Order: sequence, then structure tokens, then C-alpha cells
Amino acid sequence: MSPRSVRTPLEVAAETLAIPLTILDTAPQRPLHAQGPRSLSSVRLLRLSVTDRCNLRCLYCMPAGGIDFADRDELLGPRDFEAVAATALGLGVESLKLTGGEPTVRGDLIEIVGRLAALRPRDLSMTTNGMQLRRLAGPLRAAGMQRLTLSLDSLDPERFRRMTGGGRLELFWDGVAAALEAGFERLKFNVVVVRGINDDEVEALAALSLDRPWTIRFIEYMPLGESVLTLGDPNEATVDNAAVRERLVRRFGGLEPVGRHSEPGVGPASVWNLPGAAGRVGFISAMSKPFCETCNRLRLTATGELRSCLFDGGEVDLLPALRPIPDRAALAEAFAACVVLKPTVHSARGDRAMSQLGG
Repeated sequence: MSPRSVRTPLEVAAETLAIPLTILDTAPQRPLHAQGPRSLSSVRLLRLSVTDRCNLRCLYCMPAGGIDFADRDELLGPRDFEAVAATALGLGVESLKLTGGEPTVRGDLIEIVGRLAALRPRDLSMTTNGMQLRRLAGPLRAAGMQRLTLSLDSLDPERFRRMTGGGRLELFWDGVAAALEAGFERLKFNVVVVRGINDDEVEALAALSLDRPWTIRFIEYMPLGESVLTLGDPNEATVDNAAVRERLVRRFGGLEPVGRHSEPGVGPASVWNLPGAAGRVGFISAMSKPFCETCNRLRLTATGELRSCLFDGGEVDLLPALRPIPDRAALAEAFAACVVLKPTVHSARGDRAMSQLGG
């Protein structure tokens, strides 16, 4: 008897029941334990860029000559963001994060926050440069914003100004004070470490977590679009987070691991305590240790593209499903189409500017 003449139990059962066998999917199958980024069930965070505009010009974000911003009438409206977010939450997304550009330059930001908060996500947060928080922290909290992440790349006023293209460090700290007064306590601070520019400050920045319940997150510089830093060899600007961690260990002693479940949000940072610290330090190492296999997010641009990856394309246009009125079924199909476009590992350089994608 040839090997092919031996029938499998499934073939025997099919013959007995007189039903044909149907091959459902001939594509390679991923094991159930490794659903990874291409399964819609793995998506837990939707980042919503509410604008591509910004009131700063950070070295790692903006091209030297600036970028062409979208016309204001091309931007999604509050009801659009609400419809997309409602669809995402219905598909299993837990967390919503508002980004930009700089989200606080948008005049109807408080309305957007209120609409999203009314959907009752598990976590609603926003990333900001802090320049407008002195006037907006209270209204944001009242509208339902739960958490804030602030960008802080230097503690030196002049260096801060140079890195941000005109930012005022005293205005930043005024925003932090306003955020604390409004009830935002467990703040997160993002530090993009750039070789030869601010890498000598990592110990001082980490020390901000010693006496306060703040998380200081060190982010490897990521070459996206045509920023000032991508004009030369962008690899020269990237500092491996392993080196940053070694410096912190030499300065403060061994780092103590923190259970990921205890850290607010569902971000990619590995989180640690400095010895005896009230807060935490985190490391986001997209260049030295890509975490694509466990990526749990999608990104919505301010003009309506649902994007699968920060670095690589894989965009799905949501406008046909949003206009003239939102089509929830079509939006859900767009989410399913987008998530399968995620790369196995992202490329070495992104194809669009950070300000257009919201980080």
C-alpha cells in the first residue's frame, strides 16, 4: 500500500458523512501562541493624530525647511475621531492616545477629548510638548483626559531651545505644574536620546524619577522622514539603550524590574525602578531591539489614513467609510485590512515625518 493510499481520520469521517473536504486556507499558518502584530485581536492601542501641525521644530521630527501641512479642511473632525475610536473599542482596543504634531494647537481639542472620554476607554492619554498646558491642563482633565506624556529632551534651557527649535524650558515646567495641579500625577516623560547632543544628560533626566511618581522613558532616535538629523548618517545619532542603561546602573546601582501590568498604558517600554525611587525609568528600543512581533497598536493620521506601522507604509484610507456618514461595518473592515499589512520587522528608516504620524 502506497503512503498516499493511507487515509487520514479526517478523510474517513468525510467519506462516512458523504461530505466533500474543503481547504479553507492554503496560506502558511502562524501558531496560535504567536498571533503577533497581524492579528486584530492583538491590537490594544489606537493612536489618533489630531493634527500634523506643531508649535515647535524638534531636530528629530521636522525637516530643516519645515513640511507642507495639510489644509485645515482636510483634517478629520471631532465626529470622525469619535466614529473611528468607537469602532476600535468595539474591536477590542482598550487604550486611546491623542498625538499630533502637537495636539494642543488644535482649537477643538477639548471637544475631541470629551467625545472620546464618553466612549469610556480603559485608558485615554495624550502626548504633548507641554507648551500649552498652563492654560489647557485643567480643561483637559475636566473633559476626561486620564494621563499625560510630555516630551523632555534636555534640562538645560539653551539646549532645550536648540533641540526643540525655540521651546522655552520655563514654559514647559509651568505646564508640568499646571498638570499636577489639575490632578495628573503619574506623568510620563519621553526623552529622545541623540548622540553628541543630549546623551550626556541621561543620568540627570533619570534622577527626575527619584522623588516623584514619574516615568522617564529613554527612546532611541528613530530616523523618520527628512528630519534635520537624517541629513547625514542617521545611525550616528542613535544611542543604543543598552548603553544608556549601563550608565544608569553605574550611577545609581542595579535597576529593579517593574511588572508591566502595573505601568499605566500599554506602551512598548521595558520599565524599571532606580534603587529606592518613587518613580520609574523606561526604555523604548525600536532600533536596537525591534518589538514588531508584539506590536499592539495602529495609528490614525489627522487626514484619515489608518497606518499599520510607524516606519513602514501599510495605510488604509478611512475617508470612504467616514463620509458622508460613518459606516461602522466598513470601518471594521478597514481595521482588519490594515492590521495584516504590519511588517515582520520594520525598516531601518521611516518613510514619513514624525509630525505627520504622531510617533
